[in-house]
This record gives sequence, C-alpha cells and structure tokens, in this order.
Amino acid sequence: MSQLKLLLFLSLQLTALYAQTPNKLTYEQARQAVLSAEEQLMTGGRIELRSDEAKVDDLFMQYKLGELAQGYRNADQNAAAMHFFKAKPLIDRSTVFKFLQQMPKGAVLHVHNTAAVSSRWVVQTLSYMTGLLRCTNAQGQSRLSFRRAPREHGCTSQYVAVADERRNSLDPSVYDENFERLINLYTPVPEIEYPTITSVWDRFQNMFDALTDAIYYLPAYRAYHWQLLEELYNDNVMYAELRISFREIYDASGRTFPRMQVLQELQAINDKFVRLHPSFVGIKIIFAVWRGSGIDKIRELVQEFIKLQKAYPNFVVGFDLVGQEDKGKPLFEYISVLQDLPPGMRFFHAGETNWYSASADINLLDALLLNTTRIGHGFALAKHPLLMNAVKTRQIAVEINPISNQVLHLVQDLRNHPAAQYLALDVPIVICSDDPGFWNAKGLSYDFYYVIMSMAPNNMGLRVLKSLVFNSVRYSALTELEQQRAYQLLEKNWQRFIDNVLQGSVF
Repeated sequence: MSQLKLLLFLSLQLTALYAQTPNKLTYEQARQAVLSAEEQLMTGGRIELRSDEAKVDDLFMQYKLGELAQGYRNADQNAAAMHFFKAKPLIDRSTVFKFLQQMPKGAVLHVHNTAAVSSRWVVQTLSYMTGLLRCTNAQGQSRLSFRRAPREHGCTSQYVAVADERRNSLDPSVYDENFERLINLYTPVPEIEYPTITSVWDRFQNMFDALTDAIYYLPAYRAYHWQLLEELYNDNVMYAELRISFREIYDASGRTFPRMQVLQELQAINDKFVRLHPSFVGIKIIFAVWRGSGIDKIRELVQEFIKLQKAYPNFVVGFDLVGQEDKGKPLFEYISVLQDLPPGMRFFHAGETNWYSASADINLLDALLLNTTRIGHGFALAKHPLLMNAVKTRQIAVEINPISNQVLHLVQDLRNHPAAQYLALDVPIVICSDDPGFWNAKGLSYDFYYVIMSMAPNNMGLRVLKSLVFNSVRYSALTELEQQRAYQLLEKNWQRFIDNVLQGSVF
C-alpha cells in the first residue's frame, strides 16, 4: 500500500474508531489525526523544510494569516475573494505579494506570446514606433498594423497614423489611455461590462485581432519579445514555454518572411538574452493553431510544425489548439490528424469550460487518449474522477491559470477554483499566467498570490510554494541535462532568496 493510501486509510480508521468507541481516543486525537493526514496528502504536504526555510515559513505565515484576518474583518480588504480588477490595488500593497515577487518561481509553462507583455509597455513603446497605423471595421473595432499596404482586416475606415491621431487629440495622455483599452480587459465593473462568458470572450478575442499584425512587424517583433523576456526575468521567472500562433513577419519595405524566419528571430533573441542573463534558462516554443480551423488546414499546419520541429528540435517542443473551447471544434474532430504528431509533442488545451459532459470538457478524455504531455487549464477535470485519477497516476501536469479563469468568466471567487481540490489531492499542477498583458498583470506573481491566498489551505505556506516552484521545472519540456542545470540554478536562487528573507531584505 502506498504512503498516500496508507495515510488515507488510517485517517478513515481513526474517525470510524472514535465514532464507534469514543473512549478509545480523545476527540482531539481523532480530529488532529485526520487533519494531519489531509495535510500530508496535499501538494507539498510531505516536504521537509530545512531549519532556515522553516524560519522563513514562520515569517511568511505571519503576514499571510494577518492579511487573511484583515479580509475576514472587512470584505473590502479581502483580496483573496475579490475579482482581480478590484483586488489588484490591494495586492500591489500586500506584503505577501512582495514576498512572492522576490521568490524564484521557476518556469511558466502556459503563456501566449501575443498577450504576454504588459499593455502599458505596448502603449508607451510600440504605439510610439514610427509608422503604426490604425483602422476600424464595421463593428467599430480597431486593427493595428505597420504595413504600407495594410491588409483589409475587414476595415471600413481608412488607415490613419497613430502618431497623427495622438498629435491631433485634445490630450495625448487621454489618447494613450483609450489606446490601452484596445489591449486591456480592465474595467472597474467587470460584472456589468462582461455579464456573460460570451461577452468577455468576444472582447478578449478582439484584442488579439487588434494587436497581432502590429507585433509581427520585424522591429516591433524584436522589441516586443525582448520585453517579454525582461518582464519574466524581472519577476524571477527563469524559463518559459511560449504558445505562439506563427505568422509571417514583415519589414518596413514590405518584404515578408516565412515561419522559419520567425523561429530564427526568436532563437536569436533568446540566445542574446541568455548570454546577458546567465541565470535565465531561456524559452521554448509550442506551436499554437486556432481550434476553429478545418481539418485540412490543421493537417497542413501539423506538417508545417513537423518540418519546423525537425529544423529546431530543441526549440520547437510542442503543438496545441487554442481559442475558446466552448465555441471551437473538439479534439475528437481532429483525431486522425493529431495522431500524426510526434510523441511527447502534444500539449493540449482541454476542459477550459464550466460545462459538464459537453464537447469542451470531453476534450480532457481525448487529450489523455492522445497521450498529451500536459493539460492546458483542465478546469473541468474535477468533474471527471476517472480522468483525474489517470492524470495523477500518469503524472500529467495540469497548467493552472487562476486569473485567466476568473477574468474569462469560469469562476468568480478563486477560493472556489477546482485547483484547490487538485492541491488537496496532490494532482500535479503548474502555475501559469496565460495572457497577463491583457489584464494589467506582469509575470507570474499575481497568479501565485491567488494560489497561496485563495486556493491553498490557510495554514499552508512555503511547503506548497516550494513544491509548485520546483514542479514547474519537473513538468517542463526541458531535456534531462537542461533540467539538471535548471534545478541547480533554482536551488541556488532559492537559497539566496531564503537568506535574503532572513536578513530582512524581503519583508
């Protein structure tokens, strides 16, 4: 019998023993035995902290419990229970958050490049690049591009220079605020502005449509992805696997370059960044394809992926289908094509839905039958006990994206997120950020805040955090040798962090 099963068995026996013969055990003994068994069953429950880590944990728990107590007393101060748009000012002032910002977070394994950079940087830098144009379509939605002969984009207006619009505006700062709304979902009243999952997803998808073509302008592409790495590095993330929907890039002369050139650009950016930041392990690429495409298009893109992966075998590491699962085609429709993917290259979004036994959550079953390496979101996994057991038995990590799931209308209060159950059952999970630039976040610390404050038990701190940080390397697509180096760097950075906390330079 495994240790986990033994703990569960003993806790059940103790509760039964007390119920039948309460004089054999004190009430407190039976109660504590069950609580202790549950704690050991969960993620991080069996980690033994060193003496210095235990001291840091004691300090962390003082601040965590203090913030939670403040939230109990005043609902307006309870960031753990609030929508991110309303909680962010509280989180930014939080001592727990400052701790998490300084903490090494390992890797982020689920993030979409087009929405990974802060919207403020896009406004302050990309929107001021010479040659940026804007038009609107029949629905009044903006499209941005640097093309001299811009694509139609369904626009009903002429393209105008953003620089001219800003110069002719009454107040350039107000213009910039309005420009940022093109690529940021923030609103002080999300419950009013986004009353349904359809309304928020429509706006969300429109932001990708607004920004993408501008990013694929070669100078913007280089600057944007460099900033992406800077924001991850500054948030103490050491490695990332980016989901990228490859398009051709173009330059100021109108020349276009194929996907292979895109990879060459990304490889060059990565190599240069790693040289300048030796503690950053780098990035790898997961080829992302819209899940609404026809099967012939998917077949064509799978073959393109195989070609790119052969050319960059240690850089292009996976394939995925992206887009709203509730509206997109299920994995089952593409089985004949997806089975052509090389083993170990399947990283499928699955179960990003509130539905039960619909095509979106049954994607979980098909992802497992297709031998997925990880599961993107897996929000509906808790409704499928057989699949959840398979995920745990096969050690397939679930990529948890807390703020994304809240902002995109799957869960209002993150204390009710199914990841709390995954933590309780020690289902393998990794903490990810999905599209942080589109909701006024950076890096990974905000998502970690909700995990430790909203999803983890109130009395758990560093053991959960350490387990999740090291899990991110364990379940990554790094090679065995790369993982060894990453663990060495992470251990070194972790120890430096522990020392800094004890020396008073974090709290």
